[in-house]
Amino acid sequence: MNPSAKPLSGLTILVTRPTSRADGLCRLIANAGGNAQHFAAIEISEPADTRSRDFIRAHLTDFDIAIFISPTAVEETLGLLPALPPKLKLAAIGSKTALSLTSAGLNLAIQPEGHDSESLLRHPGFQTKQISGKKIVIFRGEGGRQLLGDTLQKRGAEIFYANMYRRSAPSDTSSLNDLLQQADVITTSSNEGLQNLYDMAEDKDILIRRVLVVPGTRALTLARSLGFARVIRAENATDKACMDALKFASLEINNKKTSHKS
Repeated sequence: MNPSAKPLSGLTILVTRPTSRADGLCRLIANAGGNAQHFAAIEISEPADTRSRDFIRAHLTDFDIAIFISPTAVEETLGLLPALPPKLKLAAIGSKTALSLTSAGLNLAIQPEGHDSESLLRHPGFQTKQISGKKIVIFRGEGGRQLLGDTLQKRGAEIFYANMYRRSAPSDTSSLNDLLQQADVITTSSNEGLQNLYDMAEDKDILIRRVLVVPGTRALTLARSLGFARVIRAENATDKACMDALKFASLEINNKKTSHKS
């Protein structure tokens, strides 16, 4: 491959992020010479049960710490609660979640170096001595992982889950088969999105023969269990990490093409 060429030239890349999260990555792919196609493997909608959301709207001043799981959690929370209590200490999982908070003019007290619940649990600010007796609200999507809340509860905190949105598989999958036929590489941003994609694909063999970019070790394990053979693990689900993985994928694909010709 010509080192001066754009690194993703000639590649068609299927981006499966939710619609509100796809534009940035698609632009980066296009700028790098790739052909970005989008199919949302997850749709974001109102929570099926709004009771926890209604409760937190009335009682947020009772809490000491608020944890935001995702940028969507930030957007949905600020749409419902445009003004957060000044005494509320804010924590974010992941750089994009942190950016969503700071872009809204909010002061972020805690942001771990990593992009998952485990990294937040390792942060000094969330150890037993710091949170025992504290009331913590976790703003998240309906049906999220329990690890964070369960662990903080064991450390003495009182935990409340505020389900601000619901994730579901899209109802219209009519374009998916054609997109999979065209794709050289597929990017996923979560285990849920990857599982949805697998469940929706009519021809599983076409799907699992594509090069797959996943965000982290948990997604890599799931991809292997589903039968994908060519999986590249990005550091996390950020656009930058995904682009780094896509550039690596491009090198692999082009090297394979070269070896077949020789």
